[in-house]
Amino acid sequence: MAPKPRRKDLENRLEELTEKIALQEETIRSLRESEEKFRTIFEKAPIMIDAFDARGRCLLWNTQCEKMLGWSKEELLAFDDSLAILYPDPREYGRALRNKTNPDGNFREYRVTNKDGSTRIQLWANFRLPTATVISAGHDITGYRQAQDALTKSEQLFRELVEYSLTGISIIQDEQIIYRNPEQQRLLGPLPITHAPSVYEHIHPDDVPLVKSLYRDLLSGKEKHPGMVVRFFPHGNRDDLHDMKWLHCRASPIEYQGSPAILINIMDVTMARELERLLHVQDRMTSLGHVAAGIAHEIRNPLSGINIYLDALEKILVRGDGLERALDVLEKMHSASLKIESVIKRVMDFSKPSEPRFSRIAINDPIEDALALSSVTLRKTGVEVQLCLSTDTPPCYADPQLIEQVILNLITNAAEAMKDMDEGKKIRISSFARGESIIMSVEDSGPGVTPDRRHKIFDPFYTTKDGSTGIGLSLCRRIVTDHGGVLRVTASRLGGAQFIIELPIKREPAAP
Repeated sequence: MAPKPRRKDLENRLEELTEKIALQEETIRSLRESEEKFRTIFEKAPIMIDAFDARGRCLLWNTQCEKMLGWSKEELLAFDDSLAILYPDPREYGRALRNKTNPDGNFREYRVTNKDGSTRIQLWANFRLPTATVISAGHDITGYRQAQDALTKSEQLFRELVEYSLTGISIIQDEQIIYRNPEQQRLLGPLPITHAPSVYEHIHPDDVPLVKSLYRDLLSGKEKHPGMVVRFFPHGNRDDLHDMKWLHCRASPIEYQGSPAILINIMDVTMARELERLLHVQDRMTSLGHVAAGIAHEIRNPLSGINIYLDALEKILVRGDGLERALDVLEKMHSASLKIESVIKRVMDFSKPSEPRFSRIAINDPIEDALALSSVTLRKTGVEVQLCLSTDTPPCYADPQLIEQVILNLITNAAEAMKDMDEGKKIRISSFARGESIIMSVEDSGPGVTPDRRHKIFDPFYTTKDGSTGIGLSLCRRIVTDHGGVLRVTASRLGGAQFIIELPIKREPAAP
């Protein structure tokens, strides 16, 4: 018979069993906590996590899977082969099952069927856990693929728009032309095969400084340039004006192949500029027509004097009154002749077409010249002229002939507006400096311009006068704009219209 265990041994054994039970309970509790943490991570994971067995039955299916594909785990468990529901295409099903049962950790792209029948594009990778369980982690890239496809289509559309655009388009990088679309090649010729030409090649020398200034402004991050017109010689012969084209350019900074570049849109406006030049000449002739009576008067007076002096000279020579008196008469004749020559030169300078020639001028000079051309006509029609020209106006950069044309046009328009008035005809011409600008004003006591017409009168061919081209005020605004200024109309304190010209004082052409 075996000896009975001693009390002490029983107590020790009981203590060991108690410790083991406690350890087992702690292990179970830890496993439950780990399982709970895993479930929490599994369910709340921002990526899709699933698992399928070799027969395609669903084992794991987290919340993100349900969110992206619409199926709940309970719904998938109702199918014997739930994987076939997600991959109805046999080839896609075979590839998915093969990769899920032979994990290698590499992400692959799959086309997965949503519950609503739509197709989702997803990346899935398969991993084998230490417990030998195979799970899959996935990421939905449908939106990314759609955006990528849209970008590809957009790029293709952009290329087609550029290639078939009726506007010339080129790309400039490091001051060299590296691309021209077909329309640009038609206008300016194809790019040389051997090198990328400089952007300044074939441009009129007077326009090169402006182009350089525009290029610097764009690369320095200034605002988008509103555009400019440059003269271009496609064949490079700058002496051949028949080869010259007028090009309207609009430029924008872009990034091309990872580096800063300039995108330029170009339109050939040569024909439009020629038409504008002809209208410009016609408007000059119209202005001269309005002051023709005054010009005739300025010529007739000294011419009559010359005739009188000739009669006097004849009598002096007949009577033999002496050489001194004869020389005095000849000097007066010469003075009268110079007056006639001055008037003719002023008319010729005004009427001949020319390109803008900016120089540093006193702004009152072209104002006084315009008034001199029209003063006689204004006196004959009973128009009182009030001249308020500031004597301390600083010099500015302008074309005196073009400014004279603008002032003469405004004076002529003011006189024309008051032609039906019997009395009270007044024109006030002013000039003064304000801040960094010079202000010129021509106002009258006529009927004025109604508010609803003020935005229309500068439109080309808009006119309310019979026999008028309607181009005068449009050209005036164009001239002022080319000077960097503003021309606007408002109500005058005299009761009629007031045309205000504002020119910048500091507008010196850019240095090459």
